[in-house]
Amino acid sequence: MQQSSSYLAELVRINDTLIWSWDRMDSFVAAVRIIRDTVGATLAPSFLVDPTGTQLELVGGARERAALEPDFSSMPAYTHLREPWINDGEWPVCAADHLDSEAWRILPDDFKAWFGEVGVVVAIHADGRHLGAVLLTFDPPRRLTEEELEFCAVAGRILGSALYRWQVLGREREMGALEERRRLSEELHDDLSQQVAGLGLLVETMKLDAAGLEGDLAEDIHQLDRRVTALRKHLRHQMLGLRADAEMVEGAFVDQVTERIGQFEKQWQIPVAFSCTCPAEVDDEAPIAVSAQLLRVLQESLANVVLHARATQVQIRLGYAQTLMRLEIQDDGVGFDLESVPDSRLGVLIMRQRMEQIGGSLTINPVPGGGTLIVAEAPIGQRRRVTLEVPGHV
Repeated sequence: MQQSSSYLAELVRINDTLIWSWDRMDSFVAAVRIIRDTVGATLAPSFLVDPTGTQLELVGGARERAALEPDFSSMPAYTHLREPWINDGEWPVCAADHLDSEAWRILPDDFKAWFGEVGVVVAIHADGRHLGAVLLTFDPPRRLTEEELEFCAVAGRILGSALYRWQVLGREREMGALEERRRLSEELHDDLSQQVAGLGLLVETMKLDAAGLEGDLAEDIHQLDRRVTALRKHLRHQMLGLRADAEMVEGAFVDQVTERIGQFEKQWQIPVAFSCTCPAEVDDEAPIAVSAQLLRVLQESLANVVLHARATQVQIRLGYAQTLMRLEIQDDGVGFDLESVPDSRLGVLIMRQRMEQIGGSLTINPVPGGGTLIVAEAPIGQRRRVTLEVPGHV
């Protein structure tokens, strides 16, 4: 009874350590340290699932970082996010119970060397989502008691609730930033675009007036024309807040899509059938705004396939019709009902915000027989707001 009271007191300490911090990981590290010390572990590094769902990122105190960096700063998620380490009961798992399993055999030798055959995986979870794990190692080796495993299970849920709360706050801030970006873009667009357009017309008039002239004046007009064109492009990117997005779109858009599909298949061993009907000239001329936001939607959709869909295959179609780019992501997973998705799940809202920002649309529909179809469409001609529906769906 006294030991149970002690574990309860430590759980309260963990909760108190986390509850007053909204977005700082140092409180998370301090909470994990309490778990480590309570069960007598040697190391207790945490590996958290990154936003794409493809990597596990190391979070730990000085002791953990000294032992594991740089070799284990991150690990591929597909090697570790599987049964028995992740289980429906969300119960801590000891490696000693699964040394004959495929899940243990595929782990890298250098990982097994420090984790040890009595290492324990404590799942971090909330709202039905796996967010990562605390890995407990013991030197000298020892097995946790049933009471200690119960303590770790509850502690993992407390950690998950805190992480999930911070993620929701982060997504809410992202939504706010997107909405503010959209508002500023609309306010600036008419005024500044008209002024730049007027400046461009003035330059064209100067070019006509100077036709046939040579020398410094003709060269000055040519340089002015180039600067106005560059200003027009720069202003468009700045209004859309695309500096960071522009950096992710280096090269042809189709190549970027293909690269991300290849990364997804390698990480998760889920086959993807990709088809593209876009003419080469459309790919080359697609605005950075459209390319960047479609890539963001693709990333979010593929992350959802891993986190929620339990799909065995994915189809991705990229097409072009008149002045529209159309991206379809279809999986054969369990599907979901949009009406039943909690308000705290902001991924769909953010994808819609991204598409609305470039005058496009996003629709999500169930697929007959199981699965989900996501369709993102955006204009690649003149800037305008459009509302489109998926043919064949209500």
